[in-house]
Formats: sequence, C-alpha cells, structure tokens
Amino acid sequence: MVCQNCGQREATVLAQTVVNNQVKKTALCASCAAELHPEHALDALMAALAAAGARPRVHPGRCPGCHTSYAEFRESGRFGCPQCYERFLPQVKDLLPRVHAGAYHHRGKTPGRR
Repeated sequence: MVCQNCGQREATVLAQTVVNNQVKKTALCASCAAELHPEHALDALMAALAAAGARPRVHPGRCPGCHTSYAEFRESGRFGCPQCYERFLPQVKDLLPRVHAGAYHHRGKTPGRR
C-alpha cells in the first residue's frame, strides 16, 4: 500500500483520527508518520489547559490529602486523614453518627471528661 499523504513510499503506519465520532484511517509511510508528532500535540494541549487556569483533577475516588480510596477505607475501616471525612461524607453520612457519637465532623481525639 502506498502512503496516502505523499504517495511516494510504502505505507508502514496506520494513523487513526476521530472527529465528531467519525473514525478516519490513513495509511502513512514512516517519514510522514514522523511528521505528525502526537507527543507534541499532547504537550500543547497540557500547556493550553495550564494557561486556561485548569486545576489538576483529583481522582474522583481518592482523598486529596492522603490519596486513600473509598475501597481502602471499607477494607481497613479507617480514614487516612481528616480530609477523608469531607471527601467521603456522602458515602458515610449515615455511618458517622453511629461511629462518632452523633457527630458528622471529625474533631480529633480529646481526653475524656470527668
């Protein structure tokens, strides 16, 4: 098969692009494929996102403070840090009053009162 870009060399790479849910396949020679530089396109995208003020996304299932996942909490029964209480509140809202004597927020360990 001949390169669909230059029409001169044998195609050794099949490049696929998706635009508007339409897949376009293009057979390219090694020289034309090297000119695509997809790694540079990714770098340009990351730079554009940074310039636009995009914040790095926290993994939806992990605490931003200690990176504990909800599955890890379920396994161990312990949160990794105080931020876990805020992060996983929707999942454990019904459980917290039973565990913390009616409190919804972590208040730390305090000595008992006499």
